[in-house]
Amino acid sequence: MTIIAVSTAGAILALIGLAIGLVVFLVVVLLLNGVLTPLRQILAHVRDAQTAPMLEHGVKGPGELGRTRQLAEAVPDLAVAYMQKLGLPVNTEAPAQTFPDPGPSAARRGFR
Repeated sequence: MTIIAVSTAGAILALIGLAIGLVVFLVVVLLLNGVLTPLRQILAHVRDAQTAPMLEHGVKGPGELGRTRQLAEAVPDLAVAYMQKLGLPVNTEAPAQTFPDPGPSAARRGFR
């Protein structure tokens, strides 16, 4: 027997192994493509966001943020009044803590 000589059973098992390896390789490529496709889309969106003209001029309407906060702060008092009108038990000592002051960390994030 020489080094190159292979039995029929060995050759068949080798071909089966190659076929299984090819199938596994194709599955791995498909799975990798399934992961990379959304990542490529996210990267494209990030590039679009970096060149957006809105970022050059700032967000329009920051004045509405103050009005929205005023309306949000009025909700607990209105909810307490409505619950009292319905005759439900209400803890009237805690509504002020529902919307605590965001503090300086919120100003750093852009909420002023």
